[in-house]
Amino acid sequence: MSDPVGDLPEARTPSAKRPKTGPARVEHLRAEVERLSLKARVQLLDGLKPRLVSDAPGGGRFSVRSLSEYKRVMKQKPWDVPIEEWIATFRPSEVFYDIGANTGAFSLLAGRLHGEGVRVVAFEPGFETFESLVQNILLNSLGRVITPLQVALFDETGLRPFNYYNMGAGSARHVVGEPDHSAGCAFEPVAVQPVLAFRLDDLVERFCLPAPTRIKLDVDGVEARVLAGAERTLSAGACELWVELSETGPNDPGSAQIVGLLERCGYAIARRLDHDKAPGVYPRVSDVLFVKR
Repeated sequence: MSDPVGDLPEARTPSAKRPKTGPARVEHLRAEVERLSLKARVQLLDGLKPRLVSDAPGGGRFSVRSLSEYKRVMKQKPWDVPIEEWIATFRPSEVFYDIGANTGAFSLLAGRLHGEGVRVVAFEPGFETFESLVQNILLNSLGRVITPLQVALFDETGLRPFNYYNMGAGSARHVVGEPDHSAGCAFEPVAVQPVLAFRLDDLVERFCLPAPTRIKLDVDGVEARVLAGAERTLSAGACELWVELSETGPNDPGSAQIVGLLERCGYAIARRLDHDKAPGVYPRVSDVLFVKR
């Protein structure tokens, strides 16, 4: 295949006037690329794909085909640290369900730390993000450790609409069912796609999946519906869960619903981490660790 750079027309901008850094440089390069033929642009893209990979500061290799992916790799959130420390405590033969895995940061960490001693199942229904999740698993040679499933966990099994808040691998705030995000406000999806939704109880029983001993649940506001579809699984065995809670006020019914459901299954709150707001300030997002009583 010919070198796609060789197909680039001679630049019209004198070199002294070409921007060298920043957004202006990006716009200049984009304009140059748009002058290429379609075939040359495809050749250029194919040549760049293997280079769109980054080593994360905390370890592991990640695909970075979008700005959302780049930010996820390079900008660690302080409230993720306790969850990462929790993952480090996994014991041999445990089963970790990463529900709302996105591009796989927590799944990859579990795989890198524990290898085949811990089985990981990563759930991510978004098509672009799921592709990156699989690429990241393969980049880190964890294909025998992590099972990626392009499935939306929910409180009913069947085809359900998946509402995209925005597009691009690594993006978030998408919702299965009705297009309401975690703050409880409706949004206009940029795209809607039917996806395969499963009650976790149905999925475990139908496909003989190993029951989870550890769960991370972050699905942008539908956590209660995911847990409602998992009551048999959660009640039957001892498990630890980090659940993201989004609250619009001190008596938010969604938060109370999650806590009440897990209490009925035999769980109690062991730890709570508020993301970035002082106590009593709403709306707020927290990560809450539930353990079996």
